[in-house]
Amino acid sequence: MSLPEEIWTVQSYIELFSDGCPNHLRPTMCPHCQEAVMLHKHGSFKRTVYTLLEAFIISIFRFKCIKCGRATSLLPNFVMEHHQVAWDVKEEVIRQQLSGIALVKISEDLKTSAGKFSEKTLWRWGKTIRDELRHSSSELWRTILVILPHVEIPVGSSKPAQEFAWLFKTWAQVRSRIPDYMDVGILNLLHQIKRSRAVTFG
Repeated sequence: MSLPEEIWTVQSYIELFSDGCPNHLRPTMCPHCQEAVMLHKHGSFKRTVYTLLEAFIISIFRFKCIKCGRATSLLPNFVMEHHQVAWDVKEEVIRQQLSGIALVKISEDLKTSAGKFSEKTLWRWGKTIRDELRHSSSELWRTILVILPHVEIPVGSSKPAQEFAWLFKTWAQVRSRIPDYMDVGILNLLHQIKRSRAVTFG
């Protein structure tokens, strides 16, 4: 099993794309007509991305298919398509829920670079994330075991009761042992697996 494509953080994306989209990251398949062609550069646009601590303005690069003439955007994998809130914000919501904090309390207290979010918004995020986990759970675990084959499984009183709690504990081991994943959250990986499976561009 191969690993998903490179997973970026906001900071690594800004650095990597500072002089435009690197040639090796240009799309080689059109998501519309499914033709395997090198798409032509077609400009870029700005998007604001909100993390827990800071808001960033990033460039999203556009490409055009020479076969069907339709354009597509190469989207970073630290944020969901059509969203501005990065995965680290949503991951913090899941973490607090797992610790027993009610959504209404999280909504009141959670401070992000975008301000506060309603309880309804947090609930909607959680539902979308848990739905995706149901579809991708086995693939996510296989990917983690490829990255860190000798992961330690919690037992006894430290054994988590929910799958996300298992994932957070397991991914913490990956982040502590493999520097390349130190700044990557588990939701980044979950979303990238979905993107790799669907070959998704926006």
